[in-house]
Amino acid sequence: MRIVGLVLIAVACLVPVYWFTPLAATRDPIAVFSQYLGSSALILMGINQFIATRAPGLETVFGSLDRIYVLHKWLGVLAMVAMGLHDIVDAEMNGLRGGPLSGIAEDIGEVSLYGLLILALASVITFIPYHLWKWSHRLIGIFFFLGAFHFFFIEKPFSNTDPLGIYISAFCLLGIVSYLWMSLLRPMAPRGHRYIVSSVKHLGGLTEVELAPKGRGLKHKAGQFAFLSFKGNGLTEEHPFTLSCAPVQDRTLRFSVKDLGDYTRRLRQGVQVGAEALVSGPHGHFSMPSGRDPQVWVGAGVGITPFLAFAESLKEKETGPVKLYYCVREREDIPYAVELETIAEEVDCLELIIVNSAEGIRLTPERIAADLGGHLSQAHLFFCGPVAMRKSLKSGLVLKGLRASRFHFEEFQMRTGIGLGALAAWLWDRGVYAAEKRRAEKLQAAE
Repeated sequence: MRIVGLVLIAVACLVPVYWFTPLAATRDPIAVFSQYLGSSALILMGINQFIATRAPGLETVFGSLDRIYVLHKWLGVLAMVAMGLHDIVDAEMNGLRGGPLSGIAEDIGEVSLYGLLILALASVITFIPYHLWKWSHRLIGIFFFLGAFHFFFIEKPFSNTDPLGIYISAFCLLGIVSYLWMSLLRPMAPRGHRYIVSSVKHLGGLTEVELAPKGRGLKHKAGQFAFLSFKGNGLTEEHPFTLSCAPVQDRTLRFSVKDLGDYTRRLRQGVQVGAEALVSGPHGHFSMPSGRDPQVWVGAGVGITPFLAFAESLKEKETGPVKLYYCVREREDIPYAVELETIAEEVDCLELIIVNSAEGIRLTPERIAADLGGHLSQAHLFFCGPVAMRKSLKSGLVLKGLRASRFHFEEFQMRTGIGLGALAAWLWDRGVYAAEKRRAEKLQAAE
């Protein structure tokens, strides 16, 4: 997540303080503060609606799309907190003259508040089925519109045509236009590159789909992902999947999809050769660095997909030594093992290491550090797999000398809870890490 994007959002929320401060000197300061909280909630929600459009340039400002999804979640949480406090803290002021719609606007504000709170709660309760969450999530824009109506017509100590009113109205309009674009206009003219399914293979629990372009095709980098949808068979809703192939001149694509939910099960059963597909993107900044520093790739299960593209790209790229750890649970039928072994034979810098937990083998920070033979601090580590495994490897490797900035991963979970338990665990881990680091420093000093 880029710091410049976070700073811009913070500045957008702080700018109204310039106009609210003089109001607090002549009006009830508590009520003014409540109105500032309500205004900040509208600003945050307007920005949140906009970043959900995946408009060009957003990744330049806010970081890769996977981080934008995390930002989207937390902006929603902050907006709900600000809106809830606005409702709790009395915002009424004496001496204000409301218009004919001020009473209705008051009631609509309550509807907006509780509607958004319910939908926000549904977003972070991850056991709700994805298709139901997706359907309910689309209603957020309607309740945001009601919140904007509340702002436009409620009694307040400034006019909509004042600088403060124009400023907040601009974010309301930004959110409304973004919502209309995503809900009405974009579905009528879907953007992306049109493809034809040229091959479908079932590899254990994976469905491999190869696509041939109908036009120019998609230009991507190894490690990126794209949004994929198909015409008919209940597969018209787009979903993000990693591209499991390196770029080629004819721009054919390959997706390797794990059977993990309703959509992926329908894809496995319904996609056929000759079907029309739409691919939009590419997205993500999960890409190999330049230079000849050693690299470690860790792919667990379906997390091997970006490294298939990485490995293929080594045929055309000079790099330092690469160790690929392919972590699996099966004794037989390991998808892509033969393909990776073939590439490793062709590319001198690539070493493939299969770590099979069914044989009692586990990948540990100690093993990675030992395999690198003292070059851990110079290495780049790329990880794609379960979150718990990622956290364990990162904390252990950082303790052993890996730079935290050189541990690369993407947030492939597009829908998560608010993570209070994870936050507590993270704080505990940070405390344990700090204690272990101090202990190691003391032992080193004693030696």
